Amino acid sequence: MDLDDFDHQLLHLLSLDARQTGKELSEKVGLSSAACLRRVQRLREVGAIEREVAIVSPEATGASVTLLVMLMLSRGQPERMAKLRQKLLKLREVKKIYHVTGPADLVLTVQCSSMEAYATFTEAHFYEDDIKGFDTIVVLRSYDPESGP
Repeated sequence: MDLDDFDHQLLHLLSLDARQTGKELSEKVGLSSAACLRRVQRLREVGAIEREVAIVSPEATGASVTLLVMLMLSRGQPERMAKLRQKLLKLREVKKIYHVTGPADLVLTVQCSSMEAYATFTEAHFYEDDIKGFDTIVVLRSYDPESGP
């Protein structure tokens, strides 16, 4: 992708809030509103913007406990890992999966209504042949660039 400084500024601004208007973007990057909107459309077309999503409050869904789960998988064929990823991505509690290096093979972001609900979730999904083990980190608080520390 051939992106310049303006494109990178727009991508950063949109990653914080994708609902910004062309006027709002133009005031922040120093281009006209029309130029910003043309650039944003081009960024979508070239795949620099993969998708635009709503970040739903966990409290709105009743899933107020966020956990980072590190799955260690049994070594096997890549297609088995792909099937497991597909299965996990269909679960309402699983918000994101990362294929990582290190002691874990996959890191999942999971949201549940309580620790008891998480215990039930692990019993239903993590005790199978393809999963050698898992470790869990409970998120106490989260911070992002928009909300700050």
